[in-house]
Amino acid sequence: MKIKEFLYSNTLLKVSSLLLAFGAWLIVVENVDRETFATFRSVKIDMKEVEDSISTLGLDSIMPEADEATVQVNGIMYAVGNLNKEDIEIVPDISKVTGAGVYELPLVGHIKGSNSEDIAVTGINPSRITVKFDTLHTKILPVETNLNGIKGESGYLIQDEMITPPAVSITGPEAEVSRVKRCEVQMTVKERLSQTYSKKSKIVLLDKAGNVIESPNITLDIQEATVTIPVLKIRSVPVELQFMNVPKNFPLDKLKFTLSNEKIEVAGPEESVEKYASVLLDHIDFKQMGPQSIYAFPLQLPNSFYNVENIQSIQVSLDSENLASRKFNIENIQVVNAPLGYNAQAMAQLIPDVEIVGDKAVLETLSPGDIIAEVDLRSNSEIETGQVLKPVKIYIPNGSLAWARGNYEVVVSIQQDANHP
Repeated sequence: MKIKEFLYSNTLLKVSSLLLAFGAWLIVVENVDRETFATFRSVKIDMKEVEDSISTLGLDSIMPEADEATVQVNGIMYAVGNLNKEDIEIVPDISKVTGAGVYELPLVGHIKGSNSEDIAVTGINPSRITVKFDTLHTKILPVETNLNGIKGESGYLIQDEMITPPAVSITGPEAEVSRVKRCEVQMTVKERLSQTYSKKSKIVLLDKAGNVIESPNITLDIQEATVTIPVLKIRSVPVELQFMNVPKNFPLDKLKFTLSNEKIEVAGPEESVEKYASVLLDHIDFKQMGPQSIYAFPLQLPNSFYNVENIQSIQVSLDSENLASRKFNIENIQVVNAPLGYNAQAMAQLIPDVEIVGDKAVLETLSPGDIIAEVDLRSNSEIETGQVLKPVKIYIPNGSLAWARGNYEVVVSIQQDANHP
């Protein structure tokens, strides 16, 4: 009974725990300084130090034979057990590199961090790597396009493609870069286009024979370029005349003009071209228009529009079959719209040799008394007093097909009204 109680007593448990702890401590003490081996695979070979060093020689590394290695280490057991492959640094020894060429570089390894004194690198496989060093050369080439299958829908105009960016910078070994003669974007457009088309595509390097060059040693500052194909809507638009200095109540619709082109084909962005009502020519000045008047107006379109037929100007001629001209001495000179508080009157008694152009039938019955010479003071922003030279508007009332050709002036006397408060 006493033996059973002793086996289950606290004293036995305490003694047992103490013995077990002492035994574990003896095991740790015995093995803590023991060495062990380990192998780490796929350890990255660090080329940064190489690049930084050889750049001072104007070189760059090309085609490293391998970028990973298998590493064996030896060290104290606890340190090796806590080691990761990221703690291992493998670098090529470039102490023998003096210039461009192909070198077999030994690989050197060491342990990073606090465990570096407890672990040593004992083996690296491969122990050497082959690296080519060469002088880098850079040149800039325009990016060309090689497009196939481009077709537009009926009624649409396809313009020349644009490419962005327009040039590429190519860097690599001088011998390889010198082989590159052109670079282009190759693309096939399958659909018929009715709107502007834009797409990115890979830039391809070509030699002088047009063969594609694929080299891991050549780098481009951009890998893709965007090709944009503008597509414009074509529309036939009427040509419209404009006039200036048209006499009062003049029947403009009765004048007949012959145009070299009454309509022209224009192309532009679809939304804009649909709203484009007419092509406006420059103004025809009635003061300069005679029976034989012929005009050549340059054709001007909005910046986003294209002249499909490449018509540079429109020839406009006045139909003079029933037109003639006569000269009159006009005595009916009126001054109108004098400001409140002022009196104004023409000093001239008549305006001589006024040329009137118009329908022959109208001119045959026209007399000087039918013609009005009018000085309008309404446009004056600031009234001038005294004798002032003013332009005269000359017209035939009642909507007659006749007008005055030339510029005419009279002296007008403008005085304040003494009776006006």
